[in-house]
Order: sequence, then C-alpha cells, then structure tokens
Amino acid sequence: TLRVRNELPTRSSIHWHGLIVPADMDGVPGLSFEGIRSGGMYRYRFKVNQHGTYWYHSHSRFQEQTGLYGPLVIERRGGERQHADREQVVMLWDWTDMDPERIFSVLKKQSDYFNFGKRTVGDFFEDVQERGFGATLAERRMWGQMRMNPTDLADVGAHTYTYLMNGIAPSNNWTGVFARGERVRLRFINGSAMSIFDVRIPGLKLTVVAADGQDVEPVTVDEFRISVAETYDVIVEPKDDRAYTIFAQSIDR
Repeated sequence: TLRVRNELPTRSSIHWHGLIVPADMDGVPGLSFEGIRSGGMYRYRFKVNQHGTYWYHSHSRFQEQTGLYGPLVIERRGGERQHADREQVVMLWDWTDMDPERIFSVLKKQSDYFNFGKRTVGDFFEDVQERGFGATLAERRMWGQMRMNPTDLADVGAHTYTYLMNGIAPSNNWTGVFARGERVRLRFINGSAMSIFDVRIPGLKLTVVAADGQDVEPVTVDEFRISVAETYDVIVEPKDDRAYTIFAQSIDR
C-alpha cells in the first residue's frame, strides 16, 4: 500500500514501471483514472508478485523529465539467487534546464533542431577526396531518402542535456563505497527521457545477472548498452584497493 500525496500545482500520477498491477493502480490521467489532483492523495494498493530492480515515474505530461522518478527495489524472499556482499543503485538520467514542453514543441516542428553534428559542404568535399564522388553521392542519397542526419542517433544530446548519475552531475562525482574483494551488485536503471547509454567500468568485468527485474543466466561482458526505461543488475568483484570509474556514455557520444 502506497499513499501518494500530490503537492504539485497540477494533476499527477505514478507509473510502477514493470510491475503487473491493476489498471487503476497504474493509470494514466484521463484513461484509467482521473489522476491525483493538486493537494490530493491517492492510495495505490496491489499485490506484489515480482522481485528485482524496477523504478517509478510520473505518467503526467513531462513531470518525469523534471524529476518525478525514482528506483524501486523488491527483494526476493529467501535472498537473491546471485549472492552479493553489497549493492548500490546506479540510476542514469538526462536533465535539462530547458522546459521539456518547449523541447517537445521544437522537435515536433523540426526534428533535427538539437542535432549539432550535421554534415556540411566542406565535409562533402573531404568525403569525395577520401572515398570518391560516386560513393559519397550514394551515401548522401541514402541519408536523404531516410530523411535523417548521419549523426541523428539521439534527438537531443549533450548540448541540451546534462547526464546525471543518482541525481548528481559528472563534475560532482557520485561515489559508491566498497571493500576490496567484495561481490558488489550494481542495480543500473535508465530513467532518462530519451537517452541510451553504453556502460563500462575500465578494469572490471561486468557480470549481468538480471534484466528488467528478471533473473538471467549470468553473462560476463566488458560493456553493455542500456536503453530508455531498462534495468540491469550487474555483479562486479573489485580485487584492487583503488577507485574505479563508471562510464555511462550517451549513444551519440
């Protein structure tokens, strides 16, 4: 049972991302319930029949983009299948000082407005020298037929967004404490509005043991890609007594 009081000046709602719940316990305002009015309270009540790493966020306009979100960890009865001595939630997000309503409006009018990597005439001639006129023209024709730019891997990039880890900007350096030799479970959550991240920890192997709250056969990788709203549980075993750096790099670099 969760009682949510809305202290925003407008209606709100909460979506329990990935949880199987009745429609009116996970509703979108105007669809399956009226929403939580400003100053009002709504009681969410449902049986939890899942465990794992999930998260919650608003389903009302762009409230999620402005900060109404958070991690939701449900512990498995009897303990996790993959033992860990310590765990940390690592929640990734994209923050902007620009009004999300404005971003949406701009993208509807001009989808490549925030794309700062557009090809120029100078690039065309450099490509001709490197690849030849025919190959360069064919590539330009291909992109033209797709009606998108070669660099349009993300609609909005780092010129507009600041990428946060657990609500902290890169310059502020979020830190998770561990002891040498521990098995550490990192619960990665991509709570961003539209950013896809490539995640790695140089010097450490990452063993993925769960995806979207579901246990999986462990897979050890050097790097993994986490898309919007996905979650991954990763086990790391730092052997050395030193600091390690978590890199979460947006897909458009």
